[in-house]
Order: sequence, then structure tokens, then C-alpha cells
Amino acid sequence: MIILSSYLLDDDNNARIERAATGFGDSFIPAPAGREDRVALVDRRIAEADIFFGGRLTGEQFAAAGRLRWIHVPWAGVNSLFTVEAIRESALLITNSSGVMSDAVADQVMGYILAMSRDLPRQIRAQSRSQWLEYQTESPRRRILRGLTLGIVGYGAIGAGVAERGRAFGMRIIATKRDASTTPSGVDAIYPSAELGRLLEESDIVVLTAPLNEETRGMIGRPELARMKPGAFLINIARGPLVRQDELIEALGNGVIAGAALDVFEAEPLPADSPLWGMENVIVTPHSAGGYHGFWNATVDLFLDNYERYHAGKPLRNRVEPERGY
Repeated sequence: MIILSSYLLDDDNNARIERAATGFGDSFIPAPAGREDRVALVDRRIAEADIFFGGRLTGEQFAAAGRLRWIHVPWAGVNSLFTVEAIRESALLITNSSGVMSDAVADQVMGYILAMSRDLPRQIRAQSRSQWLEYQTESPRRRILRGLTLGIVGYGAIGAGVAERGRAFGMRIIATKRDASTTPSGVDAIYPSAELGRLLEESDIVVLTAPLNEETRGMIGRPELARMKPGAFLINIARGPLVRQDELIEALGNGVIAGAALDVFEAEPLPADSPLWGMENVIVTPHSAGGYHGFWNATVDLFLDNYERYHAGKPLRNRVEPERGY
């Protein structure tokens, strides 16, 4: 068999996959350095590949992939892959790297929560202007986290990490989940997805960790934002299209909610003329929440474990269900 990678790995991780492939009598084709070279490689070699280590294929590339049996997506989201309907409807084995980024993303969410609750973005902007802001003991911009309600929309691996951190700060934890028949440990209340409005009304901070699919696309817009508390914050580290961005900008400008921290957007990179860049009540980060030192080692660990399972005929970890989109 042939493993084809479209992602640039360091020499050590390329060597790890190469050794594993050789041990099974297989071959590994690593990705070259240049982005255009990587696209050209997939165009040229996808017809030979039995296993694809990557998250995107065009319809033309997939049509040429006659030998392809398994795709491993090196991150959690698979919506980029499923833009090709033929892939979504195929019988391919598809796995993702869900869980590899969970701690990193949960840490960043906690960073957002602390920054917004302590009014740090405004103070940091003042620092850049050498401006000393007058201290206000009773400032409504600053809150302690103990006793606040943290609402997690789409409770999975990342949501569990966020809940663990929020509970350590004394927060009440509520969440929505497709299967709300049991309440996970460390969560005070779990609601079915249909009761999103209830979660929005109760939460002081709302964190979106849901996958992007037809059910969740545009799930947060003007009506949903209106149900949130005026002092509430929205955090999106999932996918940009979960939120109707123009309606969020309107709500932030009109004081419907207090602020937002956004790592993902409808269009990425976020256009330079977006009002979000200049809003003092908004934190913008460049889809960076999942990154950390050691990410590719952990991703390759997962892939190689599944590669051994594949050869042994055992069930693979992190199987994706196309109908759910995750």
C-alpha cells in the first residue's frame, strides 16, 4: 500500500511514518515544502494512494483516487473534506484527530474568559497608547468567575476540557449535547440541542465547540444573541459559519451582548476591512487555538496507532460519521 501525505511534517515525523510503512511492506510519500508543490503532488500521485494523510481533496482529485481506502484528517474538523459530496457519500474509512487539540483549545478558551472578565483587551490597547486608565473598584467590566454560568454548545472532547477548567474557577457548567440522556461528570446541567435558547438565557459566557454541519450552520444569529444576557460574552473556537457574522457585529455594536472572542470566521483570513478588528469588546485570533508545541508528534502518534489497527483488522479510533459531519 501507499500512504500519501499532503501535510508538511518535520523530518522526525516523516521518518516515523516511513519506518512504520516499511515494517508493513508499504511505501510513504511525504509532502514537499511548498504549498503549490503539495497540491501538485496530490494531483500527480493520488491515483496511487491507498491511505491519504490530509484534510482536503478536490472533486477531481477524489475521482482519480481509485485505490483510496482510508483518509486520516490531521485535525478535528472534517467539513473541508466533505465539501466534496462524493467523499461524504462514499464508503471510505475516515478518521480525524479529535482529542489531539483538546487541551490546547480549552486552555485558550480559558485565556479568553480571563481576559474578557478582567477587561484585559481594553487595558492592553491602552498600554499601546501609553495611557493610564483610571482604576474603578466597582467596574462592571471586571467580574470574578466564581458563581458565573459557563454554557458550552456542543459538548465533546474540547467542551469537556473547557468544563474542567471552568469548574476549577468555581463556575456553574451547563452544556448542550445531541444525546442529553445522561449528565457528564463535572457538568451541572445538560440540555438537548433543541434547548439551545435555554442555555443562552442562563449563561454568562457561551462557548461554541460544536462541529459544522447542516444543523449547526448559522445557529447563532440575531434571535439567539437577543436571548443572551446583556453582560454575556460569546466565544467561538469551532467554525466561523456557526455564527451569522454580520448579525454578531450588529449585536456587539448595539450592546446586545458585552463582547466576543473569535478564533474562527466566515471568511479566513478575516478581511482587513472587517469591523471586528477595531472593536474594543472583541478579541480576534487567527484560527490559532489548536496549535501547540508537540501537536504534530501527537497527531502522528494517533495516525500510527490507527495504521497498526488498520493492518490488524481492528476498529480504528476517531471514526467519522459522514451523516453527522464529525
